[in-house]
This record gives sequence, structure tokens and C-alpha cells, in this order.
Amino acid sequence: MVKKIAFALAAIGISSAAFAGHPGDAVVAPTGVNLIAPDSVGVWTVGLEALYMEPTNADFQYAQVDDNSTPTNTFKNKSTNPSHDWGGTIDVDYLFPGNSRDVKLSYTHLHMDNNDGSVSTVGTTNSLSEPFGIAPVNFDGAKGSSDNDLDAVDLVFGQWIRIGERVDLHPFGGLRYASIDMNDKGKYTDSTDLANYGVGKVKSDFSGIGPRAGLDATVHVGSGVSFVGTVGASLLVGDLDSKFSGTEYVAGVADNGFNAKNSEDTHVVPELDARLGVNYTYNFDPATALGVELGYQAVNYFDVADKDIIDAGFPNTVNNSEDFGYHGPYLRVQVSMA
Repeated sequence: MVKKIAFALAAIGISSAAFAGHPGDAVVAPTGVNLIAPDSVGVWTVGLEALYMEPTNADFQYAQVDDNSTPTNTFKNKSTNPSHDWGGTIDVDYLFPGNSRDVKLSYTHLHMDNNDGSVSTVGTTNSLSEPFGIAPVNFDGAKGSSDNDLDAVDLVFGQWIRIGERVDLHPFGGLRYASIDMNDKGKYTDSTDLANYGVGKVKSDFSGIGPRAGLDATVHVGSGVSFVGTVGASLLVGDLDSKFSGTEYVAGVADNGFNAKNSEDTHVVPELDARLGVNYTYNFDPATALGVELGYQAVNYFDVADKDIIDAGFPNTVNNSEDFGYHGPYLRVQVSMA
């Protein structure tokens, strides 16, 4: 998804020559296209975004079904089913007077906890297995859930550049801080005695900070309507912490279990993001405007989670880190004023 959006943004950039303005006395590149940093007054912009995102690479395999067929068994892994959840972004931007340079501070929060699934083998010849080893002997029901939280703060500086009369570019750079908490839970039950059950948990937490850079592009169609897009990247350095636990309950009382923890280590996490949208802006006067934007975005953090239960229980096994990302539509409203 990130690659598709990035390709579309590249197409916007290539097509910018079609919207070239008249030649003037500004920097000319290529011939016939004005490339300038437009004059500006000091303007504050406050933006609010509603995000409706679905996580990617966040499913949790909480059980396996064996059909016990002969001569060949068939196994099916059961995983949680990611679904869309609401989140939001708030940002404040200040455009410095005179040179169209700006600074923006933004905060994004996402809480995605509607990912669940369940399976029952009651009344069938199927049997279940689970990754924690804490289910009751005769368990015939399993349920998995995932809870994912993202908090991200960006502080970036940018420069608006106008190409001709219709295209604006805005390269930017700065810092990103991100905290990503991923929690998976499996519960395993015996339908003949609900007081016998097992609970297993997987927890992976990352927090880091690092440089961020990217490019905004705007193609003005006319009558206040524009096509907009952004590509961005970050490189975060921080701590990755993972924990695993399981408890078996007999007659409702904890009977046995385990707690495992991987050593907290320094982790380098690349991040890529892209968005495309349509914007409508109404200018009340040269320094006051109201904008509404609807679009689609995709974000991915690479190797940011550690949910390998086997690695926690058996030393010197391979530690398989996982990506975390999300994608979906967004709605943005912003107000600009001097």
C-alpha cells in the first residue's frame, strides 16, 4: 500500500510541468516554470484529523485446529481478525513571515483493540493446541484478542516552494518520537468445567526517537480544490521490551504457569508513510482560511515488535521481530489565521 501511494505521488510530481505558470524573474527550472519561495505573512494553522485505521501485521495466532483425519491430518491456524478503529491527530503549524518557512508540532494517537477471534471443537472430532502450554487437559474452546496502541509526536521544519501557478512542494525534516505497545491474549477453556481454563499473554513495547524527513505536494485544480499527498520516512532508535506469561487455573485457582522476559535491547526501527487526498480550502481573506481534506494513508514500522514465544522459552533460538503498520481513510479539518 505504501508503495502504491508513493508511486501516485511520483506521478503528481512528473505531471507538474503540465501546470506550469508563466516565465518570470524568479529562479527558472526548467525553462518557462517559476520556482520560488513565495512571500508569506505570519500565519498559525491548527489541524484536526479523524483516522479510521486497520492494523497490518498485527494478527495473533492463538490456536491450531487438528481435524484428526486419517491417513493425513489437516491443521488450521486460528488468528485474530484485524478491524478498523478510530484514532486522531492534532497539529499546530506556524508559517514564518517573509520566506514561507514553517515549523509544525503534531501528535497522533491510535488505539486498536477490536481484533478478536474464537474457535470451539465441541461436538466435533477436531482437537485444539495452543502456543503457551497452559490449557486444561480437555480444553475445547479458545479465544484470542489483540490490543495495539500507537503514540507519535513529530516536530518538523519545512520550506514551501511554488512551481508555476498550480504546484506547491514542501520538503520537511525534523524529529519523530513513537511509542508502540502490542498486547496479545489467549484464553483456553473446557466446556465441561468452566472453572478449568488457561490464560496466556504476549506483550511487546517499543519507544524510540529519531530523524524524520519527507515531502508534501499540492496540485491546485481551481475553485479552492487541490490534490494533495505526502511521503515521509523516519529512523527511530529506542528500547524494545517483550514479556510472555501463562497461567493454568484448576477449579478457578492458579495451579501452574510461567513468566518469561527477553532482555530489553536497543533497536533501530525504520518507518515509511504515505498519503493521498483531495483538499478544499475557502479563503475568507489573504490570512484566514478553512480547509477540509479527505484521503487515504498507509504507515509501516519495520521490525518493531517481538512476539516470538519460542525464543523466550528456549535460549539461542532465532528471535523473529515483526512489523507493525496501519492503513485507512482520514478526514482533516484545519483553520489558518494571522
